[in-house]
Amino acid sequence: MALAQESAGLVMLYHFDGYIDAGETGEQIVEKLLDTLPHQVVARFDHDRLVDYRARRPLLTFRRDRWTDFEVPALEVRLVQDATGAPFLLMSGPEPDVEWERFALAVRQIVERLGVRLSVNFHGIPMGVPHTRPVGLTPHGNRTDLMPGHRSPFDEAQVPGSAESLIEYRLMESGHDVLGVAAHVPHYVARSAYPDAALTALEAVTAATGLVLPSVAHGLRTEAQRTQTEIERQIGEGDEELVSLVQGLEHQYDAVAGAESRGNLVAEPADLPSAEELGREFERFLAEREGDA
Repeated sequence: MALAQESAGLVMLYHFDGYIDAGETGEQIVEKLLDTLPHQVVARFDHDRLVDYRARRPLLTFRRDRWTDFEVPALEVRLVQDATGAPFLLMSGPEPDVEWERFALAVRQIVERLGVRLSVNFHGIPMGVPHTRPVGLTPHGNRTDLMPGHRSPFDEAQVPGSAESLIEYRLMESGHDVLGVAAHVPHYVARSAYPDAALTALEAVTAATGLVLPSVAHGLRTEAQRTQTEIERQIGEGDEELVSLVQGLEHQYDAVAGAESRGNLVAEPADLPSAEELGREFERFLAEREGDA
């Protein structure tokens, strides 16, 4: 591949559709990157081997008396240019249904063949946090040092697996640098697009990688302002129970933030989810997504 010689030191961003992505955090970032920046496909995976069509049926278009189009699932790696013309890779598409280990091996081969120096994934996770406070972030991987000021509030948890997480695990196992960025999305808006989470995750990605993406950030910032206004309107027109829920989450958030400022991670043990609660929340959110499919 001619790209191999000119791509030493590339960053590779990656996110897949179809798994836990509260607030459509990763999906929004990928969509904005592809809509805003010049890009070209440099690698394409065999969707016929990786995607279960009966589980996620692709769309066929019918016009009058015949089929006229078939939306082929596209799991691809693209070469993208940031605002300065600096190249980076973006891997995106539907999460594979099968052959995860072979897929992870293929991704590792791409990383090694193209000289990728850092792989970064991003997504949203549903959390008991209010929309009226800054979006929190949990870094993971073996390069969490690239996100100073952020640390994981969790000790240990078992959650349903994903191809995205397996790639992170296998790349680390092989000695490659990986950073994961998980944005904390208020659980009551987790099933809708929440641009605040996407913007916060994007800002963490650019700070960690040095990529320059002002047009992408601007688009997300504009949508975040509109979304926050709409959430406030809906809560204002809602019942007292919803208002009380948000106020309770604000109190909990402020208690934890106050404890952190005093040098303690938690104000009280109950202020953070246990491993079991986190696992149940992930499973509930995933079940709701699959039920909507």
